Amino acid sequence: MNYFRQTLRELQVGVIIFGVLNILIGMWFPKDMLAYVLGGVLGTVTALVLTVNMANAITKAVSDESKASTRIRIAFFVRYAISIVVMVVACVTPRVNPIATFIGIFCLKFATYLTPVIHRINLKINPHSLESDGSEEIEEGENDATYASGER
Repeated sequence: MNYFRQTLRELQVGVIIFGVLNILIGMWFPKDMLAYVLGGVLGTVTALVLTVNMANAITKAVSDESKASTRIRIAFFVRYAISIVVMVVACVTPRVNPIATFIGIFCLKFATYLTPVIHRINLKINPHSLESDGSEEIEEGENDATYASGER
C-alpha cells in the first residue's frame, strides 16, 4: 500500500474515531437520542465521503499538473456543496439532529490533527505497513536513465 493511500486510511480512521465519540458523548444530552445518533452517523459518513473526494482530487491534480489548480478548486466547491446539501437535509428532516450532523462533518477537521498519532500507532502495530513496493525505485531508475541520456 503506498504512502498516500495509507495516509488516507489513517485520516478516515480518525474521522471514524471522532464520529463515534460524537455519537457516544452527545447522545445522552438531547431529548431525542435517536435523532442525535442519526445526525452523527450522517455527518460522519459525509466526512468520509469528503475525504475520498479530497483524495481523488489530489490524485487527479498530481497526474495532470496543467489543470491542477482548476481541479483542486472544483473539488473544493464540490465538497462545500456536499456539506451544504447534507446540512440542509439535516435541518429539514425532523428525525435528524443538525447539530450532531455538523459535528460529524467537522470531525474531518479534528481527525486531521489526530492523523500523526494514528500513524505512529499504525507503525507500532504493523511496522511493515509502509514498506516500498518497489515502484519508487523503478521511477528513480527511469529518471536517472532519462537524465543520463540527455532527454528531459
